[in-house]
Amino acid sequence: MLSKTEARKIMLAIKGTSEAPYFGKPSVFYAESFVGRVHDKEDAVALRVGTIEMRDVMLEAEPKLFYITDHYKPWPMLLARLKTLDKTVLKELVLARMGEIDAKAKKKKKAAPPVKKAVAQKKAAKKKAKR
Repeated sequence: MLSKTEARKIMLAIKGTSEAPYFGKPSVFYAESFVGRVHDKEDAVALRVGTIEMRDVMLEAEPKLFYITDHYKPWPMLLARLKTLDKTVLKELVLARMGEIDAKAKKKKKAAPPVKKAVAQKKAAKKKAKR
């Protein structure tokens, strides 16, 4: 069982995380992406996961730990009950989210053409158009 203060401290103790407001509430971020936050009304931590499908699997696999409210149904978010959550599981959940963020950034970087090449192509096209 974790308190809200302990949960916040655990999330922020992980290297690379930081705190910033998200919809006006103090939240934990990694690489400018939302990771989670201690819920202000529920005795839970609200966490972002990769997909709604992943969320649904987690909800089914661990119903004593995870749940959602109607508010979170449209998004890949779930709530982890503080009375059931422990330090190790919270760290694993945050690290998993950080891995998803890193993988998405790596994929995006691979897909994007190099900036210099794109700029050179635009300049060449403009020169050609002037002729």
